[in-house]
Amino acid sequence: MAIENRRSGVGAKRRGRTSQTLPLLLEIGCEEIPARFLPDAERQFGERLGAALAEARLLPVVAGEDGAGLTPPLQCFSTPRRLVCFAPAIMTKQPDKVEEVLGPPVKVAFDPAGKPTRAAQSFAEKQGVAIQDLTRVSTPKGEYLAARRTTHGRPAVHLLPGILPQAVLGMSFPKSMYWTGMSGPRFVRPIRWILARMGEGKQGKVIPFEIGGVKSGGATYGHRAYRRAPLRPTSFKEYIKLLRRAFVEIDKLSRVKTIQRESNASLERGLRRVEDPSLELWLADSVEWPSAIRGRFDERFLHLPREILITVMRDHQHYFAVEDRKGNLRPQFIAILNMQSDPRGLIRHGHERVLAARLADAEFFWDADQRLPLAERQGLLERVTYQAELGSYGAKVRRMKAIARHVTDKLLEGEAIDGTGAGHALRAAELAKTDLTTQMVQEFPELQGIVGGLYARAQGEAPQVAEAIYDHYLPASAEDACPRSLAGAVVSLADKLDSVAGGFAVGNQPTGSSDPFALRRQGNAVIKVLLELSLPLSLPRAVEAAIQALDIPWRVPQVEVFRGILDFFEERLRYYLESVRGFRYDTVRAVLAAGWDIPADAMRCVEALESLRGSANLEALCVAAKRIKNILSKSASAKDWEPGDIDPGLLKEAEERQLQADLRGTWEQVASLRKSGDYRVALEQISTLRPSVDRFFDKVLVMAEDRALRQNRLRLLGKLDELFSSIASFAEIAAESRG
Repeated sequence: MAIENRRSGVGAKRRGRTSQTLPLLLEIGCEEIPARFLPDAERQFGERLGAALAEARLLPVVAGEDGAGLTPPLQCFSTPRRLVCFAPAIMTKQPDKVEEVLGPPVKVAFDPAGKPTRAAQSFAEKQGVAIQDLTRVSTPKGEYLAARRTTHGRPAVHLLPGILPQAVLGMSFPKSMYWTGMSGPRFVRPIRWILARMGEGKQGKVIPFEIGGVKSGGATYGHRAYRRAPLRPTSFKEYIKLLRRAFVEIDKLSRVKTIQRESNASLERGLRRVEDPSLELWLADSVEWPSAIRGRFDERFLHLPREILITVMRDHQHYFAVEDRKGNLRPQFIAILNMQSDPRGLIRHGHERVLAARLADAEFFWDADQRLPLAERQGLLERVTYQAELGSYGAKVRRMKAIARHVTDKLLEGEAIDGTGAGHALRAAELAKTDLTTQMVQEFPELQGIVGGLYARAQGEAPQVAEAIYDHYLPASAEDACPRSLAGAVVSLADKLDSVAGGFAVGNQPTGSSDPFALRRQGNAVIKVLLELSLPLSLPRAVEAAIQALDIPWRVPQVEVFRGILDFFEERLRYYLESVRGFRYDTVRAVLAAGWDIPADAMRCVEALESLRGSANLEALCVAAKRIKNILSKSASAKDWEPGDIDPGLLKEAEERQLQADLRGTWEQVASLRKSGDYRVALEQISTLRPSVDRFFDKVLVMAEDRALRQNRLRLLGKLDELFSSIASFAEIAAESRG
């Protein structure tokens, strides 16, 4: 958030009347808050303080563009040593609160002569008003007595000492600390000072309260290394100015821009840093006054793969890597300091020494790991536990190979992959997890999979095998790319299908918002791979193969696990189509109701149906489909008909004969189009039945008195319903379409 300087004070106009407001500045000064906690801490701080002020009726309400009442947002900032919240305007006093309290019914409150009864007297006494001050209110239940009760607002200075500490101490963190003993408060890090000031200039005053022995005051503190004397701002604008003079920038966006500017300025001509937005944000949350220095490392380390060099610099040292214009890494790095400069170069030399040691370790691991090829490491996986009830990684690899074999067989049948590609996929599945036994992955676990691919390439495995191993953890998130090859996709699917099947089999399936084994992420990845690569693969059959590969004692019947996994994948497919691809929910619902055995086909059906939404014929057929469903499920019973073939001899009316003839011709065309995957044309072909359907309902009495006629006509509607539901269940979107 960019810092906004807004003036507010006594006499601010609000909805045509004068209301006194003053700004409020609250800063909680701490020991260094870890960067991974800071964004959520800033968010919580603002949300809790805003909610507390709103509940206390201290935030002014202004008219929004639509006339609705809005409260001005708080401005929140953070650095590793402070959480800051600035409210440009809060009420100096709560507005009076007027409540209307309903009493007894009028007919109970007064006798026939119009005199107050005991009920009216008791109500008036309880509300502290005279009977003549009571009013009458009309409600749907009749006329009632009512009393208006006014609660006078309290000054903000009396309320804030109770509100502010509760807002601070109500925050939660993954880890928190005591600093005054076990009976004291807990916070993300020990609190060292509190600035709590309402108003500006001579009007300003400290809001007095205490947290963990730290009393609030009017002072803040600058950068630990440069300015230890207290700073006493009298306004938010002065607060920003004083902190910047003391080498503290509270605005995170400004720190990010400084990191970008300083790191680029430190480079020689022709070089650039490897862009890394997430590292920029992490560094901005780690410093109060960023500056950049450029360091060097021995050029001999450049023989190590780019991925390893960047991981050592980024994940372990939080440095930016440097490359030339062609994308080749250079033996340089950029470190971000939490101070103004490094004039003598001592800090730079320290960073260079640490990085040199890290790179030497990586070089040692690379050389040592090559002595035992991946193919000879398979036996070592028996000693690496995957999950207590599911056994070792050796067992997981055996299951992955079985699933991969099923997938490649089906892809070979559909000619989506050739024999060579299938062989590469099976070889990659066999070697995919062996890098877990290497020293490189044990030291840099974030490189698992990647290291396997790099080692496979260095050890002479086919390039397609190395690439598949490298990619098989993809996609790790909705934003990630899918594996680059079909072989990589097969291994990715085998890995993730095994994880999901195994998780459900041992009772670790997601529940509500809890998903400790990240099975939703694995399920999302399976759907993404199947859809984005358009794989002609039956997901239920692949799930069956994954379940059959499990060699474990079963807690529950396999059929229950199978159904649970299918429900899970249907939910993940719906999520992808609606939330990721943005299709309308009723379009997705209509297609999935017709079946989603092959998810890639289901998505093509969704795309086709969505493209035809709004066309007159389709809209009319949606209404007709709903009508047919209602007739078959509600109006007709087992006494009226049973499913079967249509008897042409019982088609008495010209309209029903025409509909039956049109249905037969359309059925054959739609079946051919479905087989070729041309779902849009198939839907357009179905929509040509509209005139015949309309004439049928206009001229033919479905529920005829003669049971034979009635059954024959219901069977005709049943066949029509079967056709309508062959690609998408039109009835599922009928109500929305009519709107």
